[in-house]
Amino acid sequence: MLKSVLLHLSGSFGCDRVIELGARIAQCNGARLRGLSVLDTSSLQSAGQSVSAAHAISDFGRLAHAERGQAYSHEQLSEIAEKLEVPFDSIGIAGNAIESLVREAQFHDLLVTAAPAQDNRSPVDMPAWQLIDLVVKGRQPTYISRGMNTQPRRVLLPYDGTEAAARAIRSFLIHDPLQDSQCRLLGVGLAAHERSKSLQAMREYCEARRPDLEVGCLPGSVRRVLIPYASKWGADVIALGVPRTYGLWTRFLGQLSLDVLNRTHLDLFLVG
Repeated sequence: MLKSVLLHLSGSFGCDRVIELGARIAQCNGARLRGLSVLDTSSLQSAGQSVSAAHAISDFGRLAHAERGQAYSHEQLSEIAEKLEVPFDSIGIAGNAIESLVREAQFHDLLVTAAPAQDNRSPVDMPAWQLIDLVVKGRQPTYISRGMNTQPRRVLLPYDGTEAAARAIRSFLIHDPLQDSQCRLLGVGLAAHERSKSLQAMREYCEARRPDLEVGCLPGSVRRVLIPYASKWGADVIALGVPRTYGLWTRFLGQLSLDVLNRTHLDLFLVG
């Protein structure tokens, strides 16, 4: 059960729907909601370092655009939280976005942030690999909304026998951010056989918390089969674990969570 939810007010595409989702999660759990905007000044050039006046103007223009979007997000949070009668507060700071979010997230049970789909991204949005870095560094459950669905209902819980996948499933069921959602445990990879001992153990764990749990098996490489299956099943959210050894080389080779962020419009519940 969640007691405190941190909502990243990025000012990105669909921010009003992301805010509504965060507020609904807090409302359903009786949790307090904190909004946090971070004006990322890490790339701002000082006058002595600027390559050109045009570069400096571009930097300040980007910051001004981000600041306007974040101010709108604070207004939206106030309206939505008051409408849903959710206790809340919001703050705005300047600094490195990832460092600031990691620092604040340690005082909350869940971080909700946005990652618009590829065709809706803007310069104010963190790229997908930075979002994964945020998950790994923060070690807190992170719900990544695509800014489209304010009431996700169908949650896919892929289990391939790894500790990362088990950690994500356990965290989702313990925190239960989407109450009354329909969950499906999906054995994939090494756990794809219905007689797999590890899948049976995970099924027992999940059914103790979700008696109406659906269970399925899907042979084949996780990265090859998961996205088509999620689309066919009509998933709204996929819960995934991010290996804590995630690094630069893995980033370029590709991660399952990166694939979902870059190739789909699905929300993600990630645990590092």
